Amino acid sequence: MENGLVRVRFAKCLFDSDRHELTCDGEVKALPPKAFQLLESLVRSHPAAVPKTALYEQLWPGLFVEEGNLHNLIADVRGAIGDSEHTIIRTVHRVGYALAADLTRDDPCVARLVIGSREWPLTEGETVIGRDLLGTPDVSRRHACIAVHGPTALVRDLGSKNGTFVHGHRIGEDTAVASGDEIVFGMTRAVIVLHESEGTTITAAPLIENRGSARDR
Repeated sequence: MENGLVRVRFAKCLFDSDRHELTCDGEVKALPPKAFQLLESLVRSHPAAVPKTALYEQLWPGLFVEEGNLHNLIADVRGAIGDSEHTIIRTVHRVGYALAADLTRDDPCVARLVIGSREWPLTEGETVIGRDLLGTPDVSRRHACIAVHGPTALVRDLGSKNGTFVHGHRIGEDTAVASGDEIVFGMTRAVIVLHESEGTTITAAPLIENRGSARDR
């Protein structure tokens, strides 16, 4: 990956070097500066491994530090991104560390989806909404799609089990939504906010707790 500002997605995380921000599952994660710098190095080198010697030079230039300091930073990063199985940040024995998850560039968000106190950015084009994103069992793995084009947004259902609702009606094909409109995925209520209307405060409907298990199609 070339030098310059980096805004990418991997696993359930959004890494933004410009804003010096890491967001996972819709929540901003606080990382110590050196841990953030370490993660940025892994992102920029993806998918190649970064040798430990290179990481020491980047993080502590000209200094001798104990090896445990690097291990502690790796633990901080893994904790922030939910990598308890060590499958996202891979240890390359006798070499260093590598970002093993798929990585995609992220365009600047032009809208956002709000559920209670949580929110997810929506970029220009189509975003698939599913269980991996929202984390609720009433939502199918590929539940619906939101297409944002400039100041307009369209929502369509992707054959979900529990349905997608706009203005109280279950939808199938593309349905236009405006900023502040409520969209219900199964039993999970969300509000879409287009950035042209950011000056307006939107109060999102609360997250409806699941009342039973739901299976995908």
